[in-house]
Amino acid sequence: MSRLLHTSDWHLGHTFHGHPRNEDFDAVLAEIVAIAHESRPDLIVHSGDLFHSSRPTGRDLIRAMRSLAELAAVAPTVVVAGNHDSPTYFEFFDLMTGPSVGRGLFFVDRFRPAHEGGVFTFDACGGEQRIRLGALPFVHPNRFWQRSAADTSYNDYAVGMRKLQAELTEAMREGYDPDRDVLFFTAHVYVTGSERSPSERAVDESFETSAEDLPEVSYTALGHIHRPQAVRGPKFTARYAGSPLPMDFGEANDSKSVVIVDADPGRPVRVRTRRLSSGRRLAKFEGTLDELRAEAAQYDGTFLKPLITGEEPDVPLCQKIAEIVPHAIVVKPALAREAVTNAVLDFDPGDEPALPDAFRVYLAREGQSADAVESTVTAFVHLLNEVDDETPPPTPAEELLRAALEDLWTEAS
Repeated sequence: MSRLLHTSDWHLGHTFHGHPRNEDFDAVLAEIVAIAHESRPDLIVHSGDLFHSSRPTGRDLIRAMRSLAELAAVAPTVVVAGNHDSPTYFEFFDLMTGPSVGRGLFFVDRFRPAHEGGVFTFDACGGEQRIRLGALPFVHPNRFWQRSAADTSYNDYAVGMRKLQAELTEAMREGYDPDRDVLFFTAHVYVTGSERSPSERAVDESFETSAEDLPEVSYTALGHIHRPQAVRGPKFTARYAGSPLPMDFGEANDSKSVVIVDADPGRPVRVRTRRLSSGRRLAKFEGTLDELRAEAAQYDGTFLKPLITGEEPDVPLCQKIAEIVPHAIVVKPALAREAVTNAVLDFDPGDEPALPDAFRVYLAREGQSADAVESTVTAFVHLLNEVDDETPPPTPAEELLRAALEDLWTEAS
């Protein structure tokens, strides 16, 4: 029986409201490596968004390559580029770690035909079985940009993606042995109807892929969606592994995981998810400060987003919360709206408020004390007056334009 380990969307380098998550990443990547050692897969697939930025830091590069090398020591490991990843970086990674140096770590930077690295073949079960993997990194819509004399428009993205997937599937089936071969596919793509999270980059509905267009293989390992889930629609199995860490509070209750797939030629696969428990938990709280004090233990060591009720606007909110949960990282603490009903503007509702008045109410709603509000508004008004009184110097472009207008050139007759 062939075994696949599927992970995705690590987003190394992601910070949470300005707080680095280095310790969280180190912990969860160590957990994934430990699961690989325990489960002993024949192939490991990372389905994209290895990094959160197309220009990762040196520290994140080291973190990624160290963890992937540890996975590749267990089984061949294939990583496809996601929409956050740099194809150029991936091309370089593959040059340094790919088949040319025999390290069992493969990077797919862009769509490649089968003969250029779009289809992989690996022995499994001691050579008794063979895995064929089709790999489709993120494909930018510009690939399907069409120009004509009549108009310029995007071609149907779904049609273009269907052709690319069909091309790889056809190549995977060349020389197919039904008694020996297991077919897998991986793609970084948004499948229509999948449950998204607020942390994902917005997806234009024109650039979706239908579940029915996915290749008919034993298992399709998908990346891009951060919430772990099975894809509904196709008769065969396709799944998003999801991100190993929650990316925002909308994922606070998600059960993060990796996927283990067991497959035999010609038989339905067995799919199991292995829950990941490492990393700082995300939590939301709504209630009074006394209620938070009573429940403080469960928020120890979390990223905590508190909404406090029953307090006056001038309460030193941040300070009080920090005293109650000193080992939590507090994110955007706020007073519930009913707690700030007295923070009203002293003007006719039909008039547009002055900036200082609007800023004063905003600060009160954020839980600042009356003294802090007034001192901040005073400084704000001072800065506004400085801007109003100052005539900005001309920009270099303005100076060049003025000089040109003063010395007009006239064509000789």
